[in-house]
Amino acid sequence: SDIIIDNDHDGRMDDLSGHGNHGYGALGAADGPEEADSALLFDGAGSRIFVPPSPSLRRSGAVRASLTFRTDGSRHRQTLIEGYLSFAFFIEGDGSLGVGLYRSTEWSGVRSEARTVPAGDWVTASFCYDGLDTCALYLDGRLVGSVHQRLGPAQPVSWPFGLSIGAWPDADQRVFSGRLAEARLWRAPLTSRPFTPT
Repeated sequence: SDIIIDNDHDGRMDDLSGHGNHGYGALGAADGPEEADSALLFDGAGSRIFVPPSPSLRRSGAVRASLTFRTDGSRHRQTLIEGYLSFAFFIEGDGSLGVGLYRSTEWSGVRSEARTVPAGDWVTASFCYDGLDTCALYLDGRLVGSVHQRLGPAQPVSWPFGLSIGAWPDADQRVFSGRLAEARLWRAPLTSRPFTPT
């Protein structure tokens, strides 16, 4: 699989994968000895990282994302990462972790149980979709949800909103509240073997 986005932020939003998918946004670096040195602060109102559409993001097929973060526990849906008209990875207000895949005019996906994502703790959340029929959610490497539904290839990330980290692509809504240390995204051609969370 190709690593498309590999933002190990260090206070910046550079793509380290070599694909040139650099992120843009006005975010402040978190501080304090208890914080990850490279974490970025999301205010839950207007903070976001925007990655413009690109050829590598427009591949259809399988998709996997992994983010390391600490949420402040907002009671509304918080976007972790969303590809416009492709996929959405999020935390619901009840603390469940969820992923949606866009097909034609509707979204399909899976959610974990409520209170899966703890507020105030550093965690790594991942989802894997094999491009065929299997989608799984993980928290710190532990399976917390899965679904088997033949959806076919994950759609390309579309114009004009591209990829959004920490907010809904269309507007300053569903904004993440907390700290983000790392965000990674993989796109790959169709495969009969699903991605693994690591």
